[in-house]
Amino acid sequence: MNKIIDHKAFNITSLKFRDVSSTLLNSTNDVEADRALKKFLHFINNETLIYDFIAKHNTTTFDMIEITKARGYHDKFDIPLDDSEEVAFIYQLLQYVCENNIRYSSIAFGYGTSNKYRDMIREFNREVTQILYSRINRYLRELEIGMGLNEKQGGIVINQGSNGQLIMAKHGNVQATQNNTTSSNEELLTVIQSLITELKTNPVGDTALQEDILDDLQDIADATQNGEQPRKSLIRRGLEKMKLINEVSKEGSTLALNAQRVMTYLDQLQIPM
Repeated sequence: MNKIIDHKAFNITSLKFRDVSSTLLNSTNDVEADRALKKFLHFINNETLIYDFIAKHNTTTFDMIEITKARGYHDKFDIPLDDSEEVAFIYQLLQYVCENNIRYSSIAFGYGTSNKYRDMIREFNREVTQILYSRINRYLRELEIGMGLNEKQGGIVINQGSNGQLIMAKHGNVQATQNNTTSSNEELLTVIQSLITELKTNPVGDTALQEDILDDLQDIADATQNGEQPRKSLIRRGLEKMKLINEVSKEGSTLALNAQRVMTYLDQLQIPM
């Protein structure tokens, strides 16, 4: 079965992945984390591009029942150093927790420096869950670069064989008609407002740079709100500012993820329709 994914569709997949990941990585209690984990796993298990990466590395089976039973209250998980085993271990651990309705905080014991659940969950996500997020995110970026999507060379053809392995090739003349301008604009405005709020809480750089970034974001939001296409020079400045935020922010943080989301939308605005 062949499926063509163009540049916009690929970016939307990446955006959705970062969204579900952000919710999980920023969870602070069992109610949030348990639901976020279900949504995270449902997405990566049902998104062909991402699940292919999981299937490629998930070739070693770990006895999670024995591993979790043998782990001491204050012990951390011994995550393999091998790249494929690292992905397989964390994926299987999260699947085990989800499928058996295990409280997220129970696997976070041993992480963090306090007995507060929110601290343990946050540290577990930083030391364990974020590894899987980073590996998948890097895979998507490498795929984007490898297929020439950054150069707007069309799209990629996915040929899923009987063994489930994806075979990809450039598709140089992909055309897609979409009627989602309104919803895209609303999503962009939501993301920009979230980023503005986050920047005001966690400033980036000196005061002048901070104000410059906020001004550009507000100008983009105003143009979008009025149904106008932001000026090309504004889009370029916005992309440069988002790249800067992404570089100086901690990977997987709300600030970095929101900056990446804005980058995705601004990048789409540069594509001729």
